[in-house]
Amino acid sequence: MTMLHLQNLFSLNTRVPTTKLFFESSTHFSSKFSYKVRPMKTSHLTLGIDHGIDSSSSFIKALSDHQGDVLAKNGIGIVDFFEAKNLFVTGATGFLAKVLIEKMLRTTPKINKIYLLIRAKDKAAAFDRLTSEIIESKLFKCLKEMHGESYESFIRSKLIPVVGNIHEPNLGMDIIISQQIAQEIDLIVDSAANTTFDLRYDLALDANVNGSYQLMMFAKKCKNLKLLIHYSTAYANGEREGLLYEKPFIMGESITKEKLTSHSPSAKFPSLNAANELDFVSKLKNSIKNNEFKKIMKELGAERAKLYGWHDTYSFTKAMGEMVIDSMRENIPIVIIRPSTITTSYEQPFPGWIQGLRVIDPAIVFYGKGDIPGVLADPNCLLDVVPVDMVVSATMAAIAKHGYLQSPELNVYHVASSYVNPLSSSQLLNYSYEFFSSFPFVNSKGDQVKVNKMKYFDNMLDYSNYISKELLKQHDEGGELTHEVEHSKMQMLLKRKVEYLKNFSKVYEPYGFYKGWFHNGNMQKLMEDMSEEERKSFDIDLSKINWRDYFIGIHIPGVKEHVLKGKIASS
Repeated sequence: MTMLHLQNLFSLNTRVPTTKLFFESSTHFSSKFSYKVRPMKTSHLTLGIDHGIDSSSSFIKALSDHQGDVLAKNGIGIVDFFEAKNLFVTGATGFLAKVLIEKMLRTTPKINKIYLLIRAKDKAAAFDRLTSEIIESKLFKCLKEMHGESYESFIRSKLIPVVGNIHEPNLGMDIIISQQIAQEIDLIVDSAANTTFDLRYDLALDANVNGSYQLMMFAKKCKNLKLLIHYSTAYANGEREGLLYEKPFIMGESITKEKLTSHSPSAKFPSLNAANELDFVSKLKNSIKNNEFKKIMKELGAERAKLYGWHDTYSFTKAMGEMVIDSMRENIPIVIIRPSTITTSYEQPFPGWIQGLRVIDPAIVFYGKGDIPGVLADPNCLLDVVPVDMVVSATMAAIAKHGYLQSPELNVYHVASSYVNPLSSSQLLNYSYEFFSSFPFVNSKGDQVKVNKMKYFDNMLDYSNYISKELLKQHDEGGELTHEVEHSKMQMLLKRKVEYLKNFSKVYEPYGFYKGWFHNGNMQKLMEDMSEEERKSFDIDLSKINWRDYFIGIHIPGVKEHVLKGKIASS
């Protein structure tokens, strides 16, 4: 669930773009307000951490405590580790990777080179993307202030764009360049993925499974490789319920198989094999006409995901990607980072930065606009969110820790908040209500958009009937159905809005009733290993976040500034 753009949520059976359905007027925020959060006493449920350590031996426990005290005093050595290192980063222009790149350049300036795999037609186009999407990005303003006139020369001396595509053999790179990179790099950070929840199965397999295979083939050529870091998602845990531990996926496993064998150990269920899934889809492609194939692929992904125990094509293929990495790793040290829902930056490089509407943001914006009067969700369901800068800090700390150890094993980190600082869906929407009541959108007529308290539904039929009735009521109250021609147009637009929201809710429904929460013992241990100075510079303490202050004072204003540019859109 880590990085989802609004335009990629799903395909609608309409030629009218989303902006026409919801953002057709010059709706913007009222500018007469300033963002100041009123203090409110809040109580956060904090669950105890159980690392599963057997303390039956007092000697072992005492030795462990002593080692922990020494490490905590001296720290992991994060800044020192990155000195003179060469990195290779995939998905380099994406939201998460850009924040990681900025943080490394700002906090570990003695890093040597960062090779950035960029999809582009040629080298010149790759350099153009580096300039427009990274060097000129507002995200890098603090770095620019630090270096002044030497900023561009500094950043160009560190960042090396490389034309390529993670889906292709040799990652689509020129053979000579790839050989040079393979000889030089110490670390690989794999941030490339397609995060559309209900993507066609063939495309999702290519991005999230074949991509992992091609990456590992390249990694095996890197003789000085100390560590490979792969970004997955906490929701790769699929339909598992309860407290979910940081357990690696093994090829052949599936959630359905787990459930069956837990109730009946002798039960048989087909093993999940990524290679078989790729082969199955390849054979279908060769035997079915193109248009029919695309339609089948859209439905097949959801069917295969549910068969094996996952909610959607995205989480299913990300889990298979983990399996591929584990099955191919041999002696390569691997760290898999599983963030939950990634949101705006909490503190660094400054509060509120975000790129694009992501996961929870379309619902928040639609709500503020008055287009979502109800939601298909359990108000008590836990929503797991984590600010992007904390994901990045955890990544750098884990890189340093395991980069020093260079142990040929696979470690999983849940970078998630639900275990240490739970947030419910009703809390999030109450904070959104509070924000939009104080800082409302203003429509094209200059009227402030009034929001009502959110209503919750547990089935699609009741939800669909309610939003149809409420949206029609809004148009009637707005006097928009007075002329026959306008009436016909608005009826069509209304119908499309309702269908869009039904599809939107269908995609998100599993997460509105999600029954798991993510244990993050490895992340807690990482924080314990840090020195006091490292905990300040690489803050990963999710337990301290006041969610009301964060959403009202940081996240929603950040979405407004960096995505909506102060307004929704105009057409």
